[in-house]
Amino acid sequence: GIVPRNWTLPVAGSLVGYVTNWIAIKLVFDPVEPWQVGPFTLQGLFEKRQPEVSVEFAEFLAARVLTSPRLMDELANGKRKAEFEALMRRVVP
Repeated sequence: GIVPRNWTLPVAGSLVGYVTNWIAIKLVFDPVEPWQVGPFTLQGLFEKRQPEVSVEFAEFLAARVLTSPRLMDELANGKRKAEFEALMRRVVP
């Protein structure tokens, strides 16, 4: 039978993976503006759901990332602690 060279499968796999990822990204993000094709309207899946995704993302950030304890800890102990303290001395009488 035919035995492929050692480089055949990795190269073919890389090519198929690249093309698959390119197609997926195009389906998600392109076209940005709705595009009429006969009776169908085409638009990237992300753009189509952007208002819904924005609300969900904002809720996630508010609930899990930008919580009051985390923000206070970052201001009191973070990398910019000195800058924050200097700002507070200037602004707060």
